[in-house]
Amino acid sequence: MTRGWCKKAVLLFMIVCLAMMTGCWDRRELEERTFVLAVGIDRLEGKKEMYKITAQIPIPIKIAGSGGQGGGSSGDAVRVMTTTGRTVLDAMNNLQKRLNQRVFLGHTRILAISEEVARRGTKPLFDAYRRDPTMRRLLWPVVVKGEAQTLLMTNPKLAQIPVVYIMDLIESGAKSGSIPDQTLGDFYIQTSSKGIQPFMNYVEASRVDVSWKGIAVFREDRMVGALDDKLSWVLMQLRDNQRGGDIVVPLPGKKGEYLTFRPHFAETQIEVKHNGGHMAHYTCVLQGDLIEITTEPDFMEKQNVEAYQKIIRQEMEKRAQKLIGKLQKEYRSDILKLGLWEKANHWDYWRKHDWQQVFSDFPIRVTYDIRIRRFGMEVP
Repeated sequence: MTRGWCKKAVLLFMIVCLAMMTGCWDRRELEERTFVLAVGIDRLEGKKEMYKITAQIPIPIKIAGSGGQGGGSSGDAVRVMTTTGRTVLDAMNNLQKRLNQRVFLGHTRILAISEEVARRGTKPLFDAYRRDPTMRRLLWPVVVKGEAQTLLMTNPKLAQIPVVYIMDLIESGAKSGSIPDQTLGDFYIQTSSKGIQPFMNYVEASRVDVSWKGIAVFREDRMVGALDDKLSWVLMQLRDNQRGGDIVVPLPGKKGEYLTFRPHFAETQIEVKHNGGHMAHYTCVLQGDLIEITTEPDFMEKQNVEAYQKIIRQEMEKRAQKLIGKLQKEYRSDILKLGLWEKANHWDYWRKHDWQQVFSDFPIRVTYDIRIRRFGMEVP
């Protein structure tokens, strides 16, 4: 009797547990949410204490491949809505009052802020997003030259949903190593660390076009300047071993003649010395192909190939020196991650100095080693 009673008690307990596990008491159907794919943040003109928030919202029934009426034009597939508020969250609450479903930011992929807002500081902007568990840390934050609203209203007409085109632009560039893969989570980490300063991708947009312009440089949470595409590629090579973009170099002594070198691999080593004077030495080995030369080339002699490599090396070292000068003297921002390297390898020096002050005068030398692997399909 005792054994049979125990079996019945266990069975009853299991049935009760299973009954409690069924269903989702806090479920919310997809049709009951308004998805926001991109958010733009501007200052309200005439009222600098107010924020203007722009949201790009897809219309599911008008997206190609969905049920119902099928697809429409790219302009018909989304709606761009604008609202204002004293804070970012206040503005989003005002937007909620105009929508019939609950706003959901879990699918937001682009967070755009205007250059004016970035220069005033991002800390009050991102506080609400940092506390929101539904906000994706893998979305891409970008600084927009001019108004952020312009980026959300652009219509390149190469994708049904405009923000998807922007996403693909950044994602394809990140995969190829020509655009930094800088996410919102990366920005959070960098603003919380004393050994590195943050940055964002810098873009420019019009009604029909959007283009990547380089990198917006921050000191703590404020934008202090921007790097063009050429200097941004040097930064990516030194900082993350990314290949960067094509290098177009004028040929010395030949007016109007150029060669184009396409990097495929970048490998950078850092050597920091503290004995006999402080100095950091970056050595970057850049391998790639010579894909264009506008004059009659001569590849038959080894010294001619070495001469082309020297021309490219001199140009890259010149660009690197310009980059270091901007970061140290003009922006005073260590987005190179040199501070993190110092912290990991020279802790005694790190703990005795304020790196943000030291970085501006820390000697940095950059040496390139250019290796041309191929000369295209033409046989010399």
